Amino acid sequence: MQESFVDLLQSLTNDAEPIAGVRLAELSDLDDQSTGEFASVWERLPSDRRQILLEELGLMADAQIQLSFEAINRLGIADLDSAVRLQAIENLWESEDPALALEFLARLKEDAAPEVRAAAGKALGVFIRIGEARKLDSGIQHGIEEALLHAARNDSSREVRDSCLQTLGYSSRPEVAGLIEEAYAARSEESLTSALRATAHSANPSWGEKVMARLHDPSPKIRLEAARAAGEIDLREGIPDLIELLEDVDESVSRAAVWSLSQIGGSRATEALHSMAEGDLDEGKMEQLRDAIDNLAFVEGARDLYTFELDDPEDLGA
Repeated sequence: MQESFVDLLQSLTNDAEPIAGVRLAELSDLDDQSTGEFASVWERLPSDRRQILLEELGLMADAQIQLSFEAINRLGIADLDSAVRLQAIENLWESEDPALALEFLARLKEDAAPEVRAAAGKALGVFIRIGEARKLDSGIQHGIEEALLHAARNDSSREVRDSCLQTLGYSSRPEVAGLIEEAYAARSEESLTSALRATAHSANPSWGEKVMARLHDPSPKIRLEAARAAGEIDLREGIPDLIELLEDVDESVSRAAVWSLSQIGGSRATEALHSMAEGDLDEGKMEQLRDAIDNLAFVEGARDLYTFELDDPEDLGA
């Protein structure tokens, strides 16, 4: 074991030294030997220090995409402390390793903590998307969908049921539409939030009428989710409503409307966003608007390219 790595491990066990002050970047991409050495130290750390460590690693990985702490986060999935398990799952949400899907599946089925089951249900979304693209073993995909369907209907925790429904939005399983319909019919804020998030994940325009009905809901939370869903399902008939929401009293709703208009595109959306850019905005809003206008340009460019390809005489058999 290299001396610097030994020093790093000793720093982790020193309760007097804040975790944030340790050279955590050196824990990225550990090989099997280093992972084993780290595991022996991990077991001796107090649970609150393990949790703080995973929190810091999660922040670092978000800020520096070249860093990967997957080996350490995997140690946390089966930790005795539920807060550590939760943080580990949240840190691993981008991983596409099928073996990890099985670990999340076990947490969804067996974990005693509802917040951990809910996080596992959410984390399985990436594997549903991979499966829909036919890049995942069909047996694994079927097992994931069956577990999510069961939990969405039967789990004792509302948080878990909602999380699993939202994840199932990515799935083309025929049972999912009925679950989304039930959530819309329930009309509580929690059920509508889940229904709208599942709708957004589905990217299915057939839900357009349901989304339209909620764009001016009295609840800012529901307006926010409806505005987001409108962009994801390319709800062109919702453009006038989204333009109105640019002036919503709730800033999060306004921001969601900006991004959804950039996703949908078209002349009215383009005019509205460029007109907004001419106003007196603070730097944060202006930066978000610039990002949206850049996305709008990409969407319009992709649409023009698609139209050009369809009109190409060779494509038309001319």
